[in-house]
Amino acid sequence: MTIRGKILAAAAVPLMAAGVALTAGGSAHAAEHMPPVPIGYSITASNAYTDSISNITATFGAPPVSVVGSPRLVQFLPPVDIIQFGATDSLGFPITWSLAPFSVLPFGWVLSPTGTLTPSAPVVPLRTTFTLVANHGLANAIATVTVTGVSPSTDAVIVTPDTVQLSAPVNSDGTVLFPTVPPGVPEALVGGPAGATFSGGVLSAGAAVPGVYPKVGVSAMDAMGASAFELFDASVQPVYAPVPWLSNGHAVSQGATRENVYFIQAGAPSWDHFIIVGPGAINGHEGWVNGQLGLNVGVYGGLEANHGYTVFYQPVIGWGSSTPIPGSRGGHVFFITNR
Repeated sequence: MTIRGKILAAAAVPLMAAGVALTAGGSAHAAEHMPPVPIGYSITASNAYTDSISNITATFGAPPVSVVGSPRLVQFLPPVDIIQFGATDSLGFPITWSLAPFSVLPFGWVLSPTGTLTPSAPVVPLRTTFTLVANHGLANAIATVTVTGVSPSTDAVIVTPDTVQLSAPVNSDGTVLFPTVPPGVPEALVGGPAGATFSGGVLSAGAAVPGVYPKVGVSAMDAMGASAFELFDASVQPVYAPVPWLSNGHAVSQGATRENVYFIQAGAPSWDHFIIVGPGAINGHEGWVNGQLGLNVGVYGGLEANHGYTVFYQPVIGWGSSTPIPGSRGGHVFFITNR
């Protein structure tokens, strides 16, 4: 701290009981505050919901036998067994089944939109493979189905599911992560803020203008066409460096002409410019406290007994300066010396 006149010292000290509060504000001597300058921008996601399809099921025979994921399942049943497919939509919507593009069913076989596959031929082909799509909106799941006719009185069905899910978005250090199940499914941003960046499932603010962007989408799709879609509200906000805030100021008498003034500094350390106003030669003297996080003290001597004094504090950009740190908060402490 710079010593001018009879301002004696300033340093950090252990916490003491609070006295007169440090009143927010400044003095007529304070420089004009400038708004803080952002050091970057962050983006967060909220109100997210995901549409995906999972839990593919497929049964055939009497009694019904599950065939999903079976390495090979042979049932000694008539070769025209109906196969019933099912799946679960994450939002609870009904699912529509269809044949995948470029996939072909055997002649005469019929697939209903509700997932019922009816072979109409009296004999199952020796072996046939086709691909089905379970769909709702922008969500798709894939079922690869192989049906084998072992003999005129037996058939075998193998169903391999392919599904993609988007987990809830994760706000992390100013970005948003969009994990997929399984991991690493390619993703794309749909209708995001202009200037935002999206890569590897991570959404960053980039050069986006601050604001709230409703109904932003992320889609995930694998090579087979299984997909999921997520909608959320995005919020882009400026990020500021920590700035000093002074509070809890109080004065403690050290005698009729000497006073200790304590205050708490939070946010960031700084040089804190002060000016003392009151009677006597000390009026108008200024100095700088090397304010640290926690409790700090300025020690003032050469005061006049039984008089009121005000000490104005303001975090500034450096020692010897009176320019406030943008966004910082100073204040003042008033006290009356003892007789």
